[in-house]
Amino acid sequence: MRILHFSDIHISLGLGRIPMRDWPGKRLAGGVNFLRGRGRRFEGALQKLDRLADFARSGDVDLVVFSGDFTAMGTRAEFATARAAIEPFVKSPAEFVCVAGNHDIYTRTVVREKRFERTFEGLLETDLPDSRVDGPWPIVRLLGDDVAVIALNSAKPNPLPWRSSGRIPAEQLDAVRRLLQRPEIGSRFVLIVTHYAPCLEDGSPDTPTHGLENVEEYLRACSDVRQGAVLCGHVHQTYRVRLPGVGPEIFCAGSATMHELEGFWLFDVRDGELTATRGRWVEDRYRLDAP
Repeated sequence: MRILHFSDIHISLGLGRIPMRDWPGKRLAGGVNFLRGRGRRFEGALQKLDRLADFARSGDVDLVVFSGDFTAMGTRAEFATARAAIEPFVKSPAEFVCVAGNHDIYTRTVVREKRFERTFEGLLETDLPDSRVDGPWPIVRLLGDDVAVIALNSAKPNPLPWRSSGRIPAEQLDAVRRLLQRPEIGSRFVLIVTHYAPCLEDGSPDTPTHGLENVEEYLRACSDVRQGAVLCGHVHQTYRVRLPGVGPEIFCAGSATMHELEGFWLFDVRDGELTATRGRWVEDRYRLDAP
């Protein structure tokens, strides 16, 4: 099975599309970051996403995994644009699995209105509905005879402008432990997906204000995976790392669209083994690194 993993496309339509009533609080800080240059780093996001869809079609991809941050500030217009932009992936023969990022769950209003769930409703289905404990989460997809995906939500609003941390609710982690004991999952290669990276590229923890607040509990749940991988985004660098005592390798997709840092992973899973190849943006298209 061939799997494309990408993340953090951060689609933005500019500050002028944000209603005045939405500016106080978190978005005001986000707007300052946008004006300081962050927005320019993602100006070509829609065009690059089109090229990534072309790459997926040409590479006979069976599954596409997106690990969060469709939007820049979680506005209705950004969500609508993001949903339209991923349509080539959705309409392709490949399966599509996604989770929310912290920019998609940007404010309490976004959560209250369920903007993420309503926008991507048709893509949040699960093959094991009895395992849901927190809205649509965890999402479980059983693919072919040998791959399972368990997708978790780690994103939450952070009203304080300087915080962008996440947390996986305890009931989701308990559900993961139970899922890994089920016979229809335990024999498969398991991909556990959430937005926040369990660690940085060198294996060190992320900062308390930016990382996963209950990362130790998450890693303990992941350690029950007999064969598999942990997929994430949030940190805008593409890397892979193994942590002592954690069985599955960790793959951060970074950002597929951030200028000069564009990256993704292409996986091939066969006979319980994973082969990973890094992809990057070269001139005007995405290419794979040489083996």
